[in-house]
Amino acid sequence: MSTNLINCAMCLISYLCFMSSIRKLASQTVLYGFTYLAARLLNFFLTPYYTRIFSREEYGSVIFIYAWITFFNVLYTYGMETGYFYFANKKDKYEEVAGTSFTSMLISSLFFSAVLIFAAPYLTNYLDAGVHSSYIIFAAAILFFDTISVIPFAHLRKEGKSFRFALLKFLNIAFNIGFNFFFLWFCPYVLSHDGFGTIQAFIQAIYVPNFGVGYVFLSNLISSGIMLLFLIPELKKIPLLINMEVWREMFKYSWPILILGFAGMINETLDRILLKWLLVAPPQNMTMKEAMEQIGVYGACYKLSIFMTLAIQSFRYAAEPFFFAQMKNGNNKDIYARMLKYFTFVTSLIFLGVMLYIPILIKIIGRDFRHAEAVVPILLIANLFLGIFVYLSQWYKQTEKTLYGAYLSLGGAGITLLVNFIFIPYYGYMASAWATLICYFSMATASYFIGKKHYPVAYQTGRILLYLGSSIGLYLLSIAVRRSFFTGWNINAYVFNSVLIISFIGLFVFLEKPSLVMKRSR
Repeated sequence: MSTNLINCAMCLISYLCFMSSIRKLASQTVLYGFTYLAARLLNFFLTPYYTRIFSREEYGSVIFIYAWITFFNVLYTYGMETGYFYFANKKDKYEEVAGTSFTSMLISSLFFSAVLIFAAPYLTNYLDAGVHSSYIIFAAAILFFDTISVIPFAHLRKEGKSFRFALLKFLNIAFNIGFNFFFLWFCPYVLSHDGFGTIQAFIQAIYVPNFGVGYVFLSNLISSGIMLLFLIPELKKIPLLINMEVWREMFKYSWPILILGFAGMINETLDRILLKWLLVAPPQNMTMKEAMEQIGVYGACYKLSIFMTLAIQSFRYAAEPFFFAQMKNGNNKDIYARMLKYFTFVTSLIFLGVMLYIPILIKIIGRDFRHAEAVVPILLIANLFLGIFVYLSQWYKQTEKTLYGAYLSLGGAGITLLVNFIFIPYYGYMASAWATLICYFSMATASYFIGKKHYPVAYQTGRILLYLGSSIGLYLLSIAVRRSFFTGWNINAYVFNSVLIISFIGLFVFLEKPSLVMKRSR
């Protein structure tokens, strides 16, 4: 009997620890997610504004430059953020880890930005995409400010200060939006109307009407600079020092993540760069203007996958420090297994929600940009698999086998390059969308099977596949019923789709509630 009591007590303790961990992760994810969601949605609503004031070619230039910025962002940080989290939980001297990572990134980012600024005129001629040299200078400064903000923000996450972290991220976006509207709406409005007096004189002194999309990058630069000022309290806690022994350990751990990051950027953004050069070549033979228009259209519709990206990023912000902190917890694998099931359900629900109401959501972007709507379901599913891959990436980070992450991402990058190079000349941006899906599906699948060998976790793959397959199946059912019984997107179609979403949620409740009730009874 005493043995039974001990077993019951152990089960109760294990369950309470599990639920406490889940609640902690869930609460931080919700807080990160809510503020990050609000901030990103505010930023997302710049897209309808851009697609109504800029031409498709001009907006294509914005997409093109930001694609390059994401590449350089990986170079600037070279995996040090993840290295910081890993060693901050292992090393006794936290100041050495924080100071070494910050100072290293400060020195390298100064060097990289100086090179970009010096090379700006030459890069302008090489890119040949309506890019002004000032755009590259602004991009170099943005990369510098954002890079030296990485460790202060990571410090907030490590200390569990999720509210301050999320608030600052929200303010960053708010300032960016504010300056966008100041330069792109308020200044032209003031100059075209009388009665503003001194304000009009001030605007005339600082505003250049034909600078156009350059103000998009200038707004980003100003907001990044302001954000650095807000981070001064965190910066004061980080010493300027480099411990070479610590740096070598961190770089040994982090350099595969640099390769992983580059490969990830190839998978995520290279298509917008390749479209420019491959569409002007045979057999498409587009003009440069036409190619940039295609990038603009594809980039605008790609933005609709933001709802999936938000869920993934919000979870990552909370999960990475949480999982590293759970390294010493005996039931951490149980937590990993359960959370992946719930994560898959949530992302599948997002896919279903977006696609069953796509006629409403597509109106967010300008009318001239909507004809790439067919890429949206492909990109949503692709990003769902990216989320699963990000989740599964914990196994090689926990076991110090980050080189596997580099191999997986390089394999994905190879798939991306191969599919894009072969099929863009014939199918344009549709090929890029399918390349993204094939890439992320392959990476998630490979990570799952390799992880089973090095860090076996009893994931509930049956439930995971059921939720994923059900969401896709319900979407296809919606298409079939709408085409057979409804005349386009009318009220009946929306009511039917709402029933499908409720059914999907009901399936989850039906399947998961018994297990939770059973655990409580224990």
